[in-house]
Amino acid sequence: MADSLNVPPQSQATDSLLRRLAGPSTTKAGLATDQTDINRVIAEASKGSKFYENEKRKDKDLTKKIERILKQRDEARKGVDIAHVEHSVDQLLAKMEAQRDLSQIIVHVDMDAFYANVELLDNPRLKGTIFAVGHGVLTTASYEARKFGIRSGMPEYIAKKLYPDLVVLPCNFGRYSEMSKKVMDIFRRYDPNMCAASVDEGYLNITHYCEEHVLTAEECVQQMRQTVEMETRLTVSAGIAPNKMLAKICSDRNKPNGQFKLDFNPQAVKAFMQDLSIRKVPGIGRVNERLLESIGIRTCGDIYTHRAALSLMDKQFGLHYLLQTYLGIASNHVEPYHRDERKSIGAERTFSAISEKEKIFKKLEEVAAELEDDMENRGWTGKTVTLKYKLDTYKVYTRAKSFDRWISTKKEDLFAIGKELLLPELPLRIRLIGLRVTKLKDLREDADSKPGGIKRVGLQLPQFVLQVHPVLRGRREKLTSTRMKGLGCHKMATRRLCPDFMMKMRKS
Repeated sequence: MADSLNVPPQSQATDSLLRRLAGPSTTKAGLATDQTDINRVIAEASKGSKFYENEKRKDKDLTKKIERILKQRDEARKGVDIAHVEHSVDQLLAKMEAQRDLSQIIVHVDMDAFYANVELLDNPRLKGTIFAVGHGVLTTASYEARKFGIRSGMPEYIAKKLYPDLVVLPCNFGRYSEMSKKVMDIFRRYDPNMCAASVDEGYLNITHYCEEHVLTAEECVQQMRQTVEMETRLTVSAGIAPNKMLAKICSDRNKPNGQFKLDFNPQAVKAFMQDLSIRKVPGIGRVNERLLESIGIRTCGDIYTHRAALSLMDKQFGLHYLLQTYLGIASNHVEPYHRDERKSIGAERTFSAISEKEKIFKKLEEVAAELEDDMENRGWTGKTVTLKYKLDTYKVYTRAKSFDRWISTKKEDLFAIGKELLLPELPLRIRLIGLRVTKLKDLREDADSKPGGIKRVGLQLPQFVLQVHPVLRGRREKLTSTRMKGLGCHKMATRRLCPDFMMKMRKS
């Protein structure tokens, strides 16, 4: 590997800076296990750039933060009975263990190199080619490209240092959305209540489906994956576990085009977590990884070893969350995104640095057009517009304007607001620009309340339905009749189960 990459001699960069420059996607499937040589190439290729200087500054700031935390830890331990603290934590662990729920079969599905494989559908000649998607900053890379260390989130010029003949394709988001919808529709056959976590991944609870069709979890997931490949010619990997955190970790075990099931017993779960790198835990990124490493936590098993320090520094690290991680306990509640949870809607573009005013306005116009499309198709407006831009130094700035009226969703009006916010900042040399709308109003809800609209009836689910319907167990919120149907609580079945409930629906 070292010879093929022409690795330069060891530079003065610290190990932490080397890892930081490697980017956030170093745990992606298909990458080399030992990325030391690749990380050195990335560091040397970046040296002298504004990206390098920005990452160097961030690494220095984090180092200072770690020094403060270690000092706080040492102060907190003075005069403390560590054995007593550990005993208290052990009691908390016992309470958590008593609440462990292994009753639900949760699946995390993750499409394999989704953007790249969609491009392969439309251009089979790319098969075997070392290619990536997304100019400026890569959004994904083929598995062939990942062998050279190329991955999502990497600047294009660095990727070409790793492999000069890399083919880079423009993004085709319309096509990706089209294929995403086809895939998600297949997943919903197995769980109508599935949660789409992004365009290419999601969570399902297949407990009821397996019971109804007399299938094991592995048989069900194998069938689902085969259906996806047969109907879309795309492959998907999956993890099967008792909760969402474990399922997501498991889905990465046999990528690409594979599945992994964790045994549903406490001993197997704790053994699985014991030697797992802390970075593999969803939600723990580069910064938190380094903070935890500073106090000796590199694996999930280390959480128990350092439980006293974590207890004394609960505010800095979050004891409860980390103890649950050590035990492999997390939420097993799967439900789709609800519109009323949305706080903002936006769009942005990343590109090679530009400074010409006309080119910047052109990018802003593209962003406004995408935002118009999203707002109109999804039925949103709002009262605050925020402009975001990233300089070529990688520093990010925002400027916002609020209105006492609901703003227009037309691209011309969105562009005009963005331009008004941008003009006082010029001249600039930027590499990203975006617009975001907040203080939202749901236009679909507004349409429903008008005469002739569909009335959404909020009903409290009766105890009997909550008990017998597996998707709704443990739920207490009011649901609309439309949402009930989406949950699989169909009219005929509900009438048989609870005639009084159907009577309430007819009277509403």
